[in-house]
Amino acid sequence: MKLKNLFPGLLMLVSFYCSAQQTDQIVWMDAGVASIDITPDAPMLLTGYGGRLGAYDSVVQPIHAKALAIGSDSQGPVIIITMDLIGFPASLSDNLSARLKKVGISRSQLAVTATHTHNGPETGVLLNIPGSPQTGQQLFSIKNYRNQLEMKLEKLVLAALANREPCQIDHGKGSAGFAVNRRILKNGKWVGFGVTDGPTEHDLPVLRVRTKNGNLKSVLLNYACHGTTLVPKHNFIHGDWMGDAQNLIEKNNPGSVAMVVIGCGADSNPEPREELIYTLQHGKTVADEVQRVINSGNLKPIKNIPSTSFEKLELAFEKIPTASELQPLAEQKDVVGMVSRNYLEQLARGEAIQTTYNYPVQVWSFSGDLTMVFLGGEVVVDYVKRMKKEFGSDNLWMNAYSNDVSCYIPSRRLYDEGGYEVDFSMAYYNKPSRFKPDTESIIISGIIKQINQTRLRIK
Repeated sequence: MKLKNLFPGLLMLVSFYCSAQQTDQIVWMDAGVASIDITPDAPMLLTGYGGRLGAYDSVVQPIHAKALAIGSDSQGPVIIITMDLIGFPASLSDNLSARLKKVGISRSQLAVTATHTHNGPETGVLLNIPGSPQTGQQLFSIKNYRNQLEMKLEKLVLAALANREPCQIDHGKGSAGFAVNRRILKNGKWVGFGVTDGPTEHDLPVLRVRTKNGNLKSVLLNYACHGTTLVPKHNFIHGDWMGDAQNLIEKNNPGSVAMVVIGCGADSNPEPREELIYTLQHGKTVADEVQRVINSGNLKPIKNIPSTSFEKLELAFEKIPTASELQPLAEQKDVVGMVSRNYLEQLARGEAIQTTYNYPVQVWSFSGDLTMVFLGGEVVVDYVKRMKKEFGSDNLWMNAYSNDVSCYIPSRRLYDEGGYEVDFSMAYYNKPSRFKPDTESIIISGIIKQINQTRLRIK
């Protein structure tokens, strides 16, 4: 064959190769990350367990807030914040959002989350959990810590925005098995906590952010399990299994920032628990699985910043107590008695008892590749189970403890079973009663509406 006869074939081959290269071209997106220490400057009241009445004893593991920014200024970046805290009031995320308007961050572009460690400082969401009022000094410390935290979070976000550079972002999924359902039932009714074979969620979704030189910049992961490896006897600052997981991932990948968001696992505890050694055990389980996922070569690319949505849904409480109903309850020497006395004082001042709660629901849809849902409060496992039946499991993240941690969010199943998450816990969160039984259907409908809206915008 003459050489000139080869040219057409060579040209076709080159053309095909270039086309393939263009199809598989890496999408570079601006991404930045930052981390800041949020350990209290001085000992203060821890939260999460009722037996703690005084300040913490020591700092065994410092706690942090971290931020990941995705997108350029022209695109309108999104920001996700994780904090090693049990929770925070809506005022914190709302105030932060107001502060960030000056840099073009809208409310729907900001997601604020907590890891739900039970060994972090009180921020004002569980003031009733000790069963007795805080002293003036304790209340001052809580308010002062929260005010400082707001300022730190603003600086954190600005640092993450300043840290942006072209990155490749992709996501995958692993699993971890130490979460167990904690609700013990007898004849279909809740009788206490323990280890059961009830529903759990073991998926461990992972978001990987890499720089142009291939270095790991950040990892965001989700797991649906309480931060309760440590128990009331551990009166010290610690991030629980979530803190150990982050530390191990960062140790395995020098220069990276690891971030944990908690899924819908409010009725799940880690097992085993009750000793400090188990936080490291569970943290290593997560860190090892994350490393396997990010090294697997099976991650799916993120090609665009998300279409975002944020809405507050009105949830109604089932019953608002009257003064005559509160009077006998106020005589009790427990948290119900304390809450009842507080409500009586409130009514005496002419102030009505709260009848509804504005519940935050947020959705980020990444060009159909990935959808993240951010739900407020302590959300039980049924929500993620139901949503995965609706939208599949591979590309759906269900994040709880987001934007406001105001109480437990029960499912319809829990209304039939009764117990802590649906009934008793509401007093600790200063709520007048449980929610009405239509709560799950209202929230699920709100999520689906936002998912459909955000996905429609990016088509």
